[in-house]
Amino acid sequence: MTIYATVGYLGLDRTLSGFVTSLATAVGGPLIEIGLITTLAGGTGGYHYVDSGETGFFPLWIVPVYFLGGPANGNLARGFWNALDGQVGLGVDGDGEGLKRETCGDCDDTRAVSCPNCDGRGDYVTYNQLVRCNCCRGSGRVICRACFDWYGENPADIEGIRDFMSRMPD
Repeated sequence: MTIYATVGYLGLDRTLSGFVTSLATAVGGPLIEIGLITTLAGGTGGYHYVDSGETGFFPLWIVPVYFLGGPANGNLARGFWNALDGQVGLGVDGDGEGLKRETCGDCDDTRAVSCPNCDGRGDYVTYNQLVRCNCCRGSGRVICRACFDWYGENPADIEGIRDFMSRMPD
């Protein structure tokens, strides 16, 4: 399970903040389960595992499962934070102060737009052959250029853009 969790983290996130979130989830989740098992256990059919495993509360394979849940928890937390804060993204003005902004009109803050090369299909026909679109790598989506100023990214950093796009959910 640890190998699956590592591969999943590397495939889904690969950021320091994502690693910290995954680590916190891997530690916090089992601690919450210990609290639930301790509090709700007792002949009433409360929360417990059939196999209490190596820890006496749960099997150790549960820790990498929680670790892999870190990217999902991080994305969920960002969504809640943005909703509670009344904004969707932050930019920086000339004085370095944070700016609140409205939703991006081009991508609706998904940070991806339909590929203009293949019209969002992921492939196109040329010389009577169906070929995979190289611009979007067959996904039908490319990164939204309108969002670059708000997120302080370099539009010329092609490798950074490809890395970001490779981690975007479908």
